[in-house]
Amino acid sequence: MTSPETREITIDTWSIELDNGENLRDLNIGDAVDLHTGTDFDGLWIAKEFIDQGAVITLQAAKVVENCGGDAVTSCRYSGTRHAHPVDINGRVLRRPETAAASS
Repeated sequence: MTSPETREITIDTWSIELDNGENLRDLNIGDAVDLHTGTDFDGLWIAKEFIDQGAVITLQAAKVVENCGGDAVTSCRYSGTRHAHPVDINGRVLRRPETAAASS
C-alpha cells in the first residue's frame, strides 16, 4: 500500500497497463486513474504532467469530491458532479490540473 506521505509519483508511462490495454500515455492531464494493489502505488491518482515527450508522467494522489465549487481556489468545471481532485498530505483538496485546451 502507498504511504500516506507519498503524494506525487513520477513513473514511465509504459510501466502500467490500463484496463483498455493502453498505458499511462493514454491519459490526459487531469484524468484520474485507480492503480490497483500490486503496483506499489495503489489508490486514486490524477495526471499532473507529461515529461520527456510523454515517456514519463507525474501523478498526484487524489480523492473523489462531490462539489469543489465551495472554494474559489479549487473550483473547476466539474463542480456539482463526482470527480477527482489531487490532495495534499493532510487530505486537503487542491486545484485540479487541466490541459490548456480544457481550461479555456
